[in-house]
Amino acid sequence: MLQCILAEWQLARTRLVRSRLGLWLLLLVTGFVLVGRHPVILALDTGMLAAVLAVAFTAGADSDRAALALTLTHPTTPLAVAAGRWLAASSVAGICVGLACGAQAGRWDGDAAELWRAAAGGVAAAGATAACALALVWAGGNAAAGLLFLYVFVISGLSPPAVAVVLGGGLASRMAGVVVEVLPGVWRYARLAGGDSGAWLHAVSWAVGGVAAAALVLARRTRR
Repeated sequence: MLQCILAEWQLARTRLVRSRLGLWLLLLVTGFVLVGRHPVILALDTGMLAAVLAVAFTAGADSDRAALALTLTHPTTPLAVAAGRWLAASSVAGICVGLACGAQAGRWDGDAAELWRAAAGGVAAAGATAACALALVWAGGNAAAGLLFLYVFVISGLSPPAVAVVLGGGLASRMAGVVVEVLPGVWRYARLAGGDSGAWLHAVSWAVGGVAAAALVLARRTRR
């Protein structure tokens, strides 16, 4: 299984060079660094959005999803394919977090340990988001990746009470609150750098559960 997982990682490395993924990631990291956000928010935004882009480019295209059936004719399993794609996207996003935090280090006046904790939180958030994106993309294509990207960038910084205040109550407010509560979000993962156990449990649960859900989606698709 390990060989199958590592084989899937090769796809991300190829896409970084031969597609626009590398360019989009470079623009993403550069933009956030130039804005000069706090290291915690910088790491989270960079890692989570980079994870969504990496999944979209390595698993969400129609050609990629069509090729999955052929991939599974080889001696592999849906879980191994899902784990490999997750590892690839998480690794790419982790590299982006490292680059962003490294660039921020030159002008950061605070404690270096705080910057390291911010980077660790960004990597964990990227892993959770990559797993979530993979399950959504294999179920709904890159349209789902686009929605998740917008959610992370625009909405996920708001906690459920803040969403209720913005939307003013009602059914839409409650539904949005549930979405923000369940999905990976900047508002929750901002506590990762501080070692919050609830935030870490949520991130790990999404990383494990998202990969398992993606494997189930893939297995069902291949049975059709």
